[in-house]
Amino acid sequence: MVCHFADLHTHTTASDGLLTPSQLVAQALEAGLRAIGVTDHDSTDGLEEAMAAGKRLGVQIVPGIELNTQADDEEIHILGYYIRYDLPWLQDMLAAIRHVRWTRTKKMVENLRRMYNFDITFEEVQQEVTQGAAGRPHIARVLFKKGIVKDVTEAFEKYIGTDCPAYEPRYHLPLEQGIKTIKDAGGVPVLAHPGLLKDQKHAMLAIELGVQGIEAIHSKHTPQQCEYYEILARKYGLIVTGGSDYHGEKGKNMPQLGDIKMPCSVIEELKSLVQKNLHSRG
Repeated sequence: MVCHFADLHTHTTASDGLLTPSQLVAQALEAGLRAIGVTDHDSTDGLEEAMAAGKRLGVQIVPGIELNTQADDEEIHILGYYIRYDLPWLQDMLAAIRHVRWTRTKKMVENLRRMYNFDITFEEVQQEVTQGAAGRPHIARVLFKKGIVKDVTEAFEKYIGTDCPAYEPRYHLPLEQGIKTIKDAGGVPVLAHPGLLKDQKHAMLAIELGVQGIEAIHSKHTPQQCEYYEILARKYGLIVTGGSDYHGEKGKNMPQLGDIKMPCSVIEELKSLVQKNLHSRG
């Protein structure tokens, strides 16, 4: 099957998505996509299932990950494409990060109970997790189901967003280490949704530290931001990628699968860079 369009930023139940990898691939086919990047937060547990489903349904799977890194007081997300996800050292590192996620989520639930007297338990949040580690989206879904918030967005804006009272800081994987981790695992590091950064100096810092692509096209970028980051990427000789950041949520302001359709030539660029990296290292 010829690939025309790809959405290179999606999530499954292996992190904080609502769809299993198989369901995600089936929905991609329905959305007219012939390729998707599966990029769960700090987890590659959904990749094998996604790739099997992709082979069965004729959808090309770009194996990836989204690492949550930190520079100064800013959280910076780095996508990693075509990583060798079977590396034991990588899986050990990811397991340690996910363990910290559980502790952080539990603290936020305790904050919500103490600060607002909300009727929410950590066990209820755990029930939202199919596999992987619990995170803020799982808390938000419980708050929504209980009628405490009108939608998931409100949960983040009022209670568990970065600057909100119940927020707990996450494990700080340094930006430089995140980029190096992806490269050491044979992948291509890409700066995710730079338009969401509070301080644009961190976009430049990511470039200086060695990202090889910029997610210029993103569902939460304005047209002006898409254009700006595409020009920035071209200026520094970086790959321009794009994706919806789909988590399976429905409703207003929620990105949908295929909202961003990138030409599949981007995949070939990523593959070429993987080979180039391999030759330069070896």
